[in-house]
Amino acid sequence: MSDVPSRRERVINVVAYLLAAGRVLSQEEIVAQVAGYPPHKAACRRAFERDKGALRALGVPVETETRPDGTVGYRVRPERYYLPDFGLDDAETAALNVAVNAVLLGGREGSGALMKIGGLGGDQVSPIASLPLAPALGALFEAHRRRSVVTFTHRGSERVVEPWALLSKWGNWYVVGFDRDRAGIRAFRADRIEADVAAGDPGAFEVPPDFSPDEHLRDEPWLFGGSAAITVRLLVDADHVAGVVERLGEEAVVENRTGGEAVVEMSVSDKPALRAFVLGFLEHAEVLDPPEVRSDIVSWLEAIANPQGQEREA
Repeated sequence: MSDVPSRRERVINVVAYLLAAGRVLSQEEIVAQVAGYPPHKAACRRAFERDKGALRALGVPVETETRPDGTVGYRVRPERYYLPDFGLDDAETAALNVAVNAVLLGGREGSGALMKIGGLGGDQVSPIASLPLAPALGALFEAHRRRSVVTFTHRGSERVVEPWALLSKWGNWYVVGFDRDRAGIRAFRADRIEADVAAGDPGAFEVPPDFSPDEHLRDEPWLFGGSAAITVRLLVDADHVAGVVERLGEEAVVENRTGGEAVVEMSVSDKPALRAFVLGFLEHAEVLDPPEVRSDIVSWLEAIANPQGQEREA
């Protein structure tokens, strides 16, 4: 059996080492003390960057600071990391461990949350759901907590948003809030946020008391399937673009063509639900790709149009 620790163990060890050090550490110091990093320098750097991003996505406050020698270093301040003592007994801590592990947070790193209250340990259980992490999540949660306005790029467009709520639905994380530039409430999938999230001053907004984030997430049955989601591109006629945007949101439009047609992208894990959606636009919507989904739609329509022919072939 290999003595090399899993990535989960490595990430947890990075947190423990940064907490124990009490000072700013260079990347070289961290990877020298934490087992599991690849020996090649470039691969080691990439692995460390992935681990750092995963920790920040989990809400671990990894700070970047300039050291006295001018190099960049990292630290985790205990006062910003640990939660207050909740006074949990052994049975309550064990129950919390089961709850955390029952929902898989982008890998077994979900147990990192238990470290904040001293609840890590014991047997692990199989997850019943999978919620993929996105690099933007840590910054979004912190901005929501502090009531800070965030600026980010989403599907190629810059947004300035008051993050009123974050929630998981259909296997994805969403931030829902007031888009200041567009003067309306919008929902954004966290994994579609590009690059870093910039947060403004705390206390910049208040969430309306009657706000319900679920009301602003569209009903998307094509995401309810159990298979892995794939990206499907549709070409929509000019007269029907407004209807598609109303259903999918303006961020779904990835190309506007000169004749008024638009190409939209949608994430799909339930093909029958996609068929029903496309059929609702009759000949005014066409699946462009991926090829296997286009072929599936064409075969399905041909079978409907010529059931007798299908029976003869059978």
